[in-house]
Amino acid sequence: MKTALIVAGGLLCTCAWHANAQAISANPTTGVQASADNSEGPDISGNSTSGVPAALHAKTREEVYQDLVRSQKNGEAARLQDLYRGG
Repeated sequence: MKTALIVAGGLLCTCAWHANAQAISANPTTGVQASADNSEGPDISGNSTSGVPAALHAKTREEVYQDLVRSQKNGEAARLQDLYRGG
């Protein structure tokens, strides 16, 4: 019984190792991209996580504040508030 479990475990490990080796050799940039996804810092890939091209630079606090003031003046903030409130 022990021998059968050891052989089954060995086959399972071998199959998993072989599948992993095929996945890595098929696309060698996958390992590099995975580490880039986990890193902190600017997105150098050119695309955001939604697939939309990323902005060339991050917004400053002043730009974000100006967007807030603009949305409050033109009524966009009120429309969004009503939308998410369900009104």
